[in-house]
Amino acid sequence: MICHTHWDREWFAPSSVTNAWLKELFERLFDLVSKRKDYRYVLDGQTLIVEDLLSVAPEFEGKIRGLVSSGNFLMGPLYAQIDFRLSPEIAIIKNFEMGKKDMEKFGAKMNVAWMVDNFGFISQLPQLLNRYGIEGAFVWRGVKLKKPSIEFLWKSKDGSSVKCIFLIGGYRNLFGLSRTKDLAEKRLQHEIKKLRIFSLSGCVPLLDGYDLDTEAEDPREILGDKIVISTPQDFLREAFLKVPRPPEVEGELLSGKYACVFPGTLSTRVYLKLQSHTVAKLLRYVELLSFFDKERIDELHRMYLKTLIHDNICGVGIDKIHRDMTKTYRKLYSTLKKSFTEKLSKLAARIRRGIYVLSFSPFEYDHWYCDGEYCYRLKSDGAGIFGVNEFDRIRANQTLSFRNDHYEASFLPCGTLKINDTLTGIFKLERELGDSYSTDTERLEFSCRVLKIGVERSGEKHKIVRLERIVEAEDVFIETKERIVFDQTPLVKWFLTVKSSGKNYLLSFVTKTKDRDSKLLAKMPFDVVERKRIDDDLLPLDAGEKLNSVLLAAREVGSIRKFPFQGFVALQSEKTTAIMAKGVHQYGVNEEGDIEFDLVRSVEWIAKSGVGGRTGDAGPLMHVPDARCETTIDFELAFFQSKAQVRTEEFFKWFSLFDDPPVLFSVEREDDFGADSVEFFSFNLPWVCLENGGILVYNPYSRETHGLKPHQIGTLPLSSDLPGIDRGWVKIRIFNFPKFPRFVFKRVAWEEIIRLEAMIEEFRKRVQLLRDELKRIEKTSKRYHETMHRLLSEERTLLELEVSLALVRGRIPMRLMRRLNELRTKRRIYDYVVELLREGS
Repeated sequence: MICHTHWDREWFAPSSVTNAWLKELFERLFDLVSKRKDYRYVLDGQTLIVEDLLSVAPEFEGKIRGLVSSGNFLMGPLYAQIDFRLSPEIAIIKNFEMGKKDMEKFGAKMNVAWMVDNFGFISQLPQLLNRYGIEGAFVWRGVKLKKPSIEFLWKSKDGSSVKCIFLIGGYRNLFGLSRTKDLAEKRLQHEIKKLRIFSLSGCVPLLDGYDLDTEAEDPREILGDKIVISTPQDFLREAFLKVPRPPEVEGELLSGKYACVFPGTLSTRVYLKLQSHTVAKLLRYVELLSFFDKERIDELHRMYLKTLIHDNICGVGIDKIHRDMTKTYRKLYSTLKKSFTEKLSKLAARIRRGIYVLSFSPFEYDHWYCDGEYCYRLKSDGAGIFGVNEFDRIRANQTLSFRNDHYEASFLPCGTLKINDTLTGIFKLERELGDSYSTDTERLEFSCRVLKIGVERSGEKHKIVRLERIVEAEDVFIETKERIVFDQTPLVKWFLTVKSSGKNYLLSFVTKTKDRDSKLLAKMPFDVVERKRIDDDLLPLDAGEKLNSVLLAAREVGSIRKFPFQGFVALQSEKTTAIMAKGVHQYGVNEEGDIEFDLVRSVEWIAKSGVGGRTGDAGPLMHVPDARCETTIDFELAFFQSKAQVRTEEFFKWFSLFDDPPVLFSVEREDDFGADSVEFFSFNLPWVCLENGGILVYNPYSRETHGLKPHQIGTLPLSSDLPGIDRGWVKIRIFNFPKFPRFVFKRVAWEEIIRLEAMIEEFRKRVQLLRDELKRIEKTSKRYHETMHRLLSEERTLLELEVSLALVRGRIPMRLMRRLNELRTKRRIYDYVVELLREGS
């Protein structure tokens, strides 16, 4: 057995509440180790849990160090349990780096990743795990095996692999034994029996631990010394000694076949995703600029990583948590903006007076480029500072069309833009029936009308068209302000502001390609992945006796039509049509070739029952009015069409220009001495961050580049020696610094409080009826336990609503949250009790 906790530090309670619970958990763990020196406990595969503990109990540091170095507490190897689908590349790397530093500090030795509740995994994770000396992983969600087995080998495209344990029965199958002592032996034998058929080695993962469970236990106190307290390393080693040829899985683990990966979380609270994207870019830029001053920004990375934990960035927590995230993002933005300006000023002291671009793209450009405000000839040789000497001349041209060497574009009266033979800029509005975890839509009658359309500005090399539209349906009203930017590049940039009111809808930006047959490619961290348009390889509602007994948690059913991306989605045949976006992560492509980017998904409950496409229990029934996204939100998208294939330098050259646009600035100084440019680096590979004095890059192309094979991640050298001499005082002015994505929180209406109070009263009646019924049932009967399970479910929901009511009134109900946590634990234990009874035990 493996004893552990899964610590959801911010979900239905903020970390200011859960950190206090950590002290109680560790006091209990100290006691267990004092009784049995061979007791071992997994600290959720992350080092942040110790950082959080020491923030409230610094006096524990000495004990923690001793018990980590002795192997009693297993800490790391990750810093935090981030969401790999939504986290940017730099954060994924820093999560490994910070985890490694913390492990070295405490003397931890953990070379198996413990990732038991992340909502899916990216294709290049095996390669990254190998880079950081991690040999294996325990996973639950996302696994897609034709024939499920506990042991499998997970491979990246470069050939890297890790040994994996698939927790098909979840990560909590034997927790709470001390609270079901009379059934402990039966629970043990039952779990062994139902899981053994999925084990190739005969090793069965038995796990004693649950979400935020403070009552850690030693199962030997209940079941005796026939139980061996194991570790992830020991279990993995023993299992794979007996399985010389495990089944292999290559690429992403994003299937909800055996456990939900919750695709709806990709678009929940999109404002958080946009803020996260902006901060990640600035972290990347400031880290690079700090390199030339030999400075590090580790603490800023740690602050940012805490916002990327799966419940946080997925938007499935209470409003209080996500409002605090926005505060963190604002703080990071302000700090990084100040640092960026200071670093750039130092670099500017090396160059002459004039106007320059600071380019973060590693590619060379010589093109007329418009950033939405200025149009100039961009001449750059990789990343660095380069002079700007030519600006476009304004000329009168009010035609709603534009043509260059790459495309011909014209607007239709409805506001749709026709580019070559493709239509883009179409809005789609659907009724959203889902919650923060899952999207479930149905057709909605809506109208979209143009208020204004006209040329804002035109030059010899560019044009900007301004468009305003109204999208309207019953209970939904959306205003848009759009600026479409044309220049001499193959990119058509679309700056879109959405001001919305209403709830329970999904607004999508649609591009109609009429392409039924082309490959579908999506940018993901460190890779471009090829996917099907629809994933229907899921289990039916009734998965059969053997699977039903182990699949007790929620899973996806029917078909999946929404998928993650980071940067672009493309249809590729003889030509490539790609839609790019910043901070938007959910797309769908249908059989007709319509590419849909989901911009705003409005919901108002963390989780609720009866959501289509999902079975089982997803989370708490808690009211989250901020998740309706009733505010103004800014988006940046781009259209690209070319003969260039996606996995080529030509395509990534243009994607990089969209994703890392140049920063335009001016330099004033007393003299006119200095260099004409400052080059940082120039290579045709996407770069991620600094690593060990070099720069981390990866090869997404189909051929070897700069010594890196296709799909390989590596480090290239980076010199801190720059041309020119620091000549003292300069003054810079930045013209287009990235703006912080706005979000104004709306006050809760009094009617919503009345509605919550009515729901609470209804559930109180239901709870009382079940309590009365329970009194009339024989305690040793099967019916008693089934009724108790129903009662615990209703009591849990009642508490969730009571916590919701307190929160919308502006209070943090700490005692209610603690009671809810205890009741959630008790109810989850009863899942296994009832399942045991159904099997006739």
